Amino acid sequence: MQCSASPKGGKRVINYTLASRLTGFALSLLLFFQTGSAEAQKTDSVWIRNGDRITGEVKSVFHGLLKYSTDDLSTISVEWDHVVRISSPATFEVQVSAGRKYYGKLGLAPDGFVALGTDTLSLKDIVVITPIRKRFLNRLDGYFDLGASFQKSHSALQLTSGAKVTYRKPKFETILEGSTFREDRSDAAQVYRLTIKLTQRFLTAGRWNYGAIVGYDQNNELDLAGRPRLVGFVGRSLIRSNRIDMRVFGGLVGTHEKYFSTDSTSKGLEGLLGGEFSAFRYDHPKLDAGIASSIYPSFTVKGRVRAQSDVRVSYELISDLMLTGTLFDSFDNKPQAEGASKHDLGTTLAISWTF
Repeated sequence: MQCSASPKGGKRVINYTLASRLTGFALSLLLFFQTGSAEAQKTDSVWIRNGDRITGEVKSVFHGLLKYSTDDLSTISVEWDHVVRISSPATFEVQVSAGRKYYGKLGLAPDGFVALGTDTLSLKDIVVITPIRKRFLNRLDGYFDLGASFQKSHSALQLTSGAKVTYRKPKFETILEGSTFREDRSDAAQVYRLTIKLTQRFLTAGRWNYGAIVGYDQNNELDLAGRPRLVGFVGRSLIRSNRIDMRVFGGLVGTHEKYFSTDSTSKGLEGLLGGEFSAFRYDHPKLDAGIASSIYPSFTVKGRVRAQSDVRVSYELISDLMLTGTLFDSFDNKPQAEGASKHDLGTTLAISWTF
């Protein structure tokens, strides 16, 4: 801060130039918040099957739920099949179950339809609506899991955790996810497992997508001290509706494996074949179930095949709080460390918060 001495004693006054800058900054902030307030005016309208009309702001439509912000009720979730009409002056990307995407404002149309420019779409065919201009935090969704159990007889303590955060834009989505499992017992060695991966997926105008994954695995049950991996993949959506998602994918995987029982490391190149299936019900209580399976045939070690399967089922307890059960299965028919186990299977039970 620049200051100058007053000609009448020791009192100091703020430099005029700095004062002018502070005033300009304050005016800019005021203009910014006034602009933000104007932009945040809720001018969208939704008509519900029971005849009610709600004025607010369309946040998104995904997995059969319309997220809608209102002044009186804050952000609410409306089952998409309960919506009969919708309108908004904002610009959106709208994807239908056939995979095609449309862009434009949500115009009024007869019940069961919405107008986008010269096109009129059936509401029941719409699976995703994404605002083109949207704040960062509003583009995020995901979950956090936390579970624990204790048995006094063997002083057995199990801790599990998991998280997934997805950031979506019309042309791509970024997914960060991970899970941990740890068991300490007085009568056995410690068991732990860690998986984390970052997925960057680019979306085409149709059902195809492509991208890359950076991941890391650790599992002392399989003698795996660490496996960094880099994946390039191409995928295709087979089914996408407001109740079911199903996709398949394939690609190449580069790995660098290190084991607990030996100081050696090994690099490998593998293929990737896999699929994901998920189903969801958003009538109360909500139910979300999914399975993901991948097979990794090795191009480096003849005859080696790895496989990974994960099952996740979540049941709503109260709003946004779920009871979640998971099952994981890891298999390697030719582990590269002598004496390492070929198979690891486990289940977890946790409380989940979804957002």
